[in-house]
This record gives sequence, C-alpha cells and structure tokens, in this order.
Amino acid sequence: MRIFSKLVLAAVAALLLTACSGSDSTYQYKTEYLPVQLVGSEKWSILDVNTGELVVKDAFDNAPSPIVAGMFYMMNDEGTYDYYDISAPSQPVAGHFGSVTAFSDDGVAVCSRVGGPLCVIDRKGQVIKELPKEISQCSMFSRGMAAFQNDNGSWGYINISGDTIVPAIYSTVNLFLYNDYALVIDENQAGDSIVNFSVIDKAGKVMFTASSNEYQPVQPYFINGVLPVVKGDTLVCLNPEGKEVDNPIDDDEQVAKGGYDDYSRTPSGDYIVIKGKKVGLEDKYCKQLIPIKHDNLIDINGERLIAVDGDTFHIIDRNGNAVGNAKFSNAHVSVDNPYATRGFIDTDLAAASMMMMFDETNCCGADAKTTLMDMNGIVSTDASVYAGSNTLVIPQGPYIIQYVFDREVASANADSTAASFNYDARVKCVIISLNVKHCPANTEESVVKKVESHLGTKGFVFARDGIFCSDYLTALTMGYDKGVINLIYNMHFNESVPQPRNKRVKN
Repeated sequence: MRIFSKLVLAAVAALLLTACSGSDSTYQYKTEYLPVQLVGSEKWSILDVNTGELVVKDAFDNAPSPIVAGMFYMMNDEGTYDYYDISAPSQPVAGHFGSVTAFSDDGVAVCSRVGGPLCVIDRKGQVIKELPKEISQCSMFSRGMAAFQNDNGSWGYINISGDTIVPAIYSTVNLFLYNDYALVIDENQAGDSIVNFSVIDKAGKVMFTASSNEYQPVQPYFINGVLPVVKGDTLVCLNPEGKEVDNPIDDDEQVAKGGYDDYSRTPSGDYIVIKGKKVGLEDKYCKQLIPIKHDNLIDINGERLIAVDGDTFHIIDRNGNAVGNAKFSNAHVSVDNPYATRGFIDTDLAAASMMMMFDETNCCGADAKTTLMDMNGIVSTDASVYAGSNTLVIPQGPYIIQYVFDREVASANADSTAASFNYDARVKCVIISLNVKHCPANTEESVVKKVESHLGTKGFVFARDGIFCSDYLTALTMGYDKGVINLIYNMHFNESVPQPRNKRVKN
C-alpha cells in the first residue's frame, strides 16, 4: 500500500529542521546559543555552546525559542510572543505578536499581531513589509526564501524583502533547506494518488519533473547536492537536473564492518555508533573520536555535541572534551513550528479545510486498518526517536496532525539502546489541531460550530455529549482549550470521549 505517498511529499519542514550550525550546507542554520534548564532548576538559561559559558542563568519562566542570528522569541504572561536579542536578553526588542516564526540567518522573521496581517520584520522589530491580506500563513525564511499560502490554499515563495518571487501556483511546497532547490507539487494534482513532483530553483524555474510512480522521495529536500528517492526497491539519488547519480556519502559499508549494534550519520558526516547501551563517535573515515561510553550523543553543529549520561546533559567537543561546566536536564534544540499565521482567519474556510481531511471511514489518509507499515516514508529511519511513544506528529501548514496507535510506534530492544519499529501497530485515532490563539477570542467557537453544522454531509449524526457517529461506527468530537481547536477522529465509537470547550479570557 502507498496510501501515504502524497502525504510524504506534503510533510512540512518542521519535521526536517535541525538546530545545527556551521557553514556546511547540511546544517539548516547556525546555532551558537542553546536554551537549557540547569540541573535542579525549573527556570530557563541560555548557554554559549562554543565556550560552554552561561549567557544568562535562571532568567526565564518559559522556554526561549531556538536562537538564530542572535534572536529568539518567548511567550509572555498575556499569551502573546516577544522577540529578544541575545546581546540584551532582559528586554524585548518587539512584542505582543500573536503568531511568530524564528529568525533566520538572513536576520528576518515573519509575524502577525492579533487581528492583523503578516509582516516581515528585521532584528530591531521594524516592519520591512506588510504582506498582502490574502496571505494566510508564511514560513520562516531559509536561504533567503519563505513559503506562503493564500486564502485559496495555494502556495508560493517570497524573498527577504517580502516580494513575491514564485507566485502561489502549487498545492504543496517545501522550504529551501540545505540547497537552492525545493520540491513542489502542481496545483492541479491535489487529490491524485500518483502525482508529478517538480524541483524548482529560487527564481521559480522548474529544474525537472518526475512521477511519484517512478520515484518516491525519501525526504523533500536536497542534501549534499542530491535528492534521495526510492526507485522500485532501490535507493537512488537525483541531482538538481533530475539525473540519477552516485550517492556522495555512500560509504556506510565501511562503518558497518565495525560490528556495531547500530549507527547513524550526523549532518557533518560523522557516525554516531552504538554498542550495547552506549554510544560513541567516529569520523567519516571510521576513526574513533569519542569512545563508546555515553548514553546518547546529539550533534548540534558539527563541532559541538550534547552528551547524555543518565538524566544529565553537558556540552562536549568533537573529540569528547568537556566544553564548560554547565550540567543541564533539558534543552530546546529544534523549531517547534516554522510557520506564522495571519492574525485573523476566514472561519468558513478553516471549517471547510478541516472537513476535507476526513469522511466516514478515513481521516488524513488513515482508516481502521491502517498500520505503521502502510505509512511508508512518514517516519524517520531512526526508530529510537519514537521509542516509548504511540503517536506520530505531522505538521501540515497551520494544522498539527497526530496519528495515535494502539501500541508504541517503536520499542527499545532489551539488549541494546537501539529500537525497532512496531510495523503492525494500528491507527486508532487521528487528532487534527489548529492553533487560533493569535485570532480574536471567539474564533474557535465559530470554527467548531461551522464544522459540526456540516457533519451530516460527511455521514455523521449527533450521538451524545458532543460526539458524532457514522454508520461505520467511526466517531468524531471537537473541543478547544487555550486557543487550540482539536478535532478527534476515533476509528471506533466506543473509544470516543467528550472534549472540553474552554473559552479564552484574553485575546
């Protein structure tokens, strides 16, 4: 089954961003500072990863965002967001935004105020350009480009000046991540089970077009100059002209000879190797850099890593030497959501968009028989990322899709730190979430009422306590809390429960 082939291409960049640094194109953006919680503290600090010194200690109640180009944002007591400059982290540069993106290395971000349009701003919080009101959401910038969606659901790209470079003619787009190319799907192919995907450059020129029947992209972005795809049962690589080429990092066979239980490759080309329940680091020539003694290693910029030993984290260099003395128990290393949303929405359009995601038997591509095996391409190749969790989280534009399974997605093996996927795990529930806290306080109630008023057209009738049931005994219920709307689709009616509906006190 390849019911998820289109969804693979639609997965947005939130899943792909790595909080890494360095000049190498395999790192999405430069990370010189890291928000951390020190051991024994509930407050947040900021750590300079190059020196290991604390920039600020126990200064924040809420977690700062990842720090890019010296800028970060943080939620305030009103529930809106303020931007800060690392050079003066005690005072906001600009604030009270309802929706924000992280800054990029270009020194710009996208944000909106409650009830206002999206804007591109600079490091001082000054508006570079107010985006057209028909743009409903826009991504963070990457390599000088940001993806935007209009009210018709079509996607295009703007530059750091806020000018439209690629018009909104695509049904699906991805960010320009590690190279000056992006993978897109034409507007007229929305709904097709087999689609033609294209690769475009930053001017919008189509480099090549290929059928998903011939190639299944492993990831929707180029890295090391190639796009990995599956052709039949074989992994091959395409260059920006669409030609099949050799894999530039195809030397895994050498590290496999080391007899490790498992291994993974860092963006800079080193290998994190696993033996038993411990990990170490080797370079691309399989020379040992860090002995196999840590519980885990997280590469953050090619020169610095987070070493995990028990419940304690600390910074080490590529040779395993301690960098500073800070010990921490938590770190904010990845962008949670790379999209900012306009400070108002068309509630009719929002309701219609949610209605398009399900019918009596299916929600977001999953039905009562769908297993993890059917969702090829959605999960990463590292099972340890999912160990202990029964949920896959897939951001799609302004929506967060959660696939909840009847068992763990992956389980740790008893004899090592490696984990294995439970491919027979079955989807039991799908949760569609829409964050509207950047919009007026009555938005969530309006969207929910409009969805519920049209559920009959999808074969659902009211059963009890806000729960709607179909003839196939699938069930749907909706709720909202703290400005987030949740639509819960259960494959079995008897597993559905009512959802709270808590109104916001403030916008």
